[in-house]
Amino acid sequence: MQVQTKQKSCAELVLPRYKEREDQFSDAFKDDKIFWPQYMADNTLDFSYVEPDTFKDQKDGYWRLQLSWGGPSDEIRYYKADNSEAMIYDQITYSYMDWFDGAEIQVHADIWHKIFSDYFETDAIHEGPIK
Repeated sequence: MQVQTKQKSCAELVLPRYKEREDQFSDAFKDDKIFWPQYMADNTLDFSYVEPDTFKDQKDGYWRLQLSWGGPSDEIRYYKADNSEAMIYDQITYSYMDWFDGAEIQVHADIWHKIFSDYFETDAIHEGPIK
């Protein structure tokens, strides 16, 4: 008889996966041998605004730094209370998702503030008016 091991839920994995990502980006940012813009291009998939109500039960808009896609996927979310596309945010979360499961935690590491700031100082492309 074969015993099946229960796969951990996203709620069980979100904190250790977040810590791996925080360490990855913080360490790279501190490394003088790494060219930061190239590192970001190689280690992120997308940085874009997700409109309110894009997904079921998602009332707030947010800026998404997509780190991976598929199963599992993860991203940093910069939420905005006013749902405008203005390049500011009210809170940062890390979201870890895997086929019909997901978990999200609030995060405060300086690296995520730095990434948001760097992105809009150098690479931001905004289409349409700022509300």
